[in-house]
Formats: sequence, structure tokens, C-alpha cells
Amino acid sequence: MSAFTISRAASNAVATVGGAARRRSSAATRRGGSKSHARVTMTVARASEEEGETAEEAPEVEIVEDEVEEVVAEEAEEGALAALLSELALVIGDNAEAAELLTTLKTEVGNADAKVVGMEDQVGAMKDQYLRLNADFDNFRKRTLKEKETLASSVKGKFVEAMLPVLDNFDLAEKNIKGETDGEKKILTGYQNMHKQLVEILSSQGLKVVAGVGSPFDPNEHEAIMREEDDSVEEDTIIEEFRKGYKIGDQLVRASMVKVAAKP
Repeated sequence: MSAFTISRAASNAVATVGGAARRRSSAATRRGGSKSHARVTMTVARASEEEGETAEEAPEVEIVEDEVEEVVAEEAEEGALAALLSELALVIGDNAEAAELLTTLKTEVGNADAKVVGMEDQVGAMKDQYLRLNADFDNFRKRTLKEKETLASSVKGKFVEAMLPVLDNFDLAEKNIKGETDGEKKILTGYQNMHKQLVEILSSQGLKVVAGVGSPFDPNEHEAIMREEDDSVEEDTIIEEFRKGYKIGDQLVRASMVKVAAKP
């Protein structure tokens, strides 16, 4: 119920009470006058009897017609007042129920908001957990891939390292075989073909030859076992290679053994 409805019902009740009070006051005044008139009539009748006069009819109190109407009006007003008071009580009661219902609804809304906030916090926590797990899995995948590559490189390195003495023997054989006769030429050609095939196989596994004669000395890839004065090239230039060096990718398998030029 609205405040306007309550105010209107209360105003109607107050107006009815005021009107009824005024009518009751006026009726009481008139009734008082009628009773005085009746008492005067009865006194005159009694005086006449004492004087011996005969009264054919007993004295009566005259009731004015307006008094009857006022009594009826009073009763009607009292009924209307009772109805208005009942309506006012009903309105106030309904308003109290509405206020209680509103309070209950506000409480439920507050609880719902609290639940929403709690669920949002849970979703945020689950999202953070998912992101952490995803990051951990990504790091695990990268680490596993790197370890796999490292293991593969290590296996390749070990295999290539085991084959390096064979390559060294082929290189040594090519240097020692002169190839002056037809027989020597045939042997040299056979060695060269086998050496070429072996190098191709190892190259397919990522094997690379370390830069040799004519390249600058690099302590990460070369092992200088001799230094010789030579003014025909720049200082620290490799002028002779005693043993070839190899690497797989950027990983050094074996450093080359070289002679380095020095200033005179």
C-alpha cells in the first residue's frame, strides 16, 4: 500500500470523527432543551391536579422529529467510523506486510549478490589455475623438446665422434697414396669414392667441417699446437691443418689441430 492511500484513509477517519462529535454535541444541547420543556409540562400538570383540575390525558414528553433523525445519523456515522477505522487498520497492516516483504526481498537480493561475488571469485581462481597449468604444460613441452633435441644431438655427436677416426684414416690414405701407377690410381679412386659417401652420410646427420687453412683462428673451434712467423698473412691466421675439426649444428664435436701465423 502507498503512503497516499494511508494518508487518505486517516484523513477520512479524522473528518468522520470530527463530524460525529459536532453532531453529538448539537443533539445533546437540543435534548437538554426538550427535557426541560417536558419537566415544565409535567410540573404544570401536577399543579393543576393539586388544584383539583381534571386532566383528561396524562402529560407526555414531546420528542421532536429532528431528534430521531439525529439519532439515526449518529448511528450511521458510528458505523461509517468503524468501517474507516477497520480500513485504516487493514491499510496499515498491509503496509507492514509490504515493508516486511520488501525487507525479505532486499535480504534475498543481498544474498544473491554475495553468491554472485563468490562465484566470480571462484571463476577467477579457476581461470588463474588454468593459466598456471597451461604455462606449466607449455614449459614442460618446451623443456621436453629441448631435452629431446639435446639427446638427439648427443646421440648424433657420439655416433659422428666414433666415425671420425675412419674419416681421419681416409684422409691419411689419400695423402699417402701417390697414384702414380694404374693400380695405385684405382685404389685411390676407390678410397675417394668411399670417403665421399661417408662424408655425405655424416653430413645428412648435420655434420659440418670446421673452417681450416686461411680462416682466422678461433679458440672455440681450433686448437693451436704450433705458431710460425709468416708475414704473408695476417697474424693469427691458420696456415696449416694437422687434423680436421667437426661440429653438428652449433655444437662442437672435435676441435681442429692447426698451425697459426705470427708476426715476424
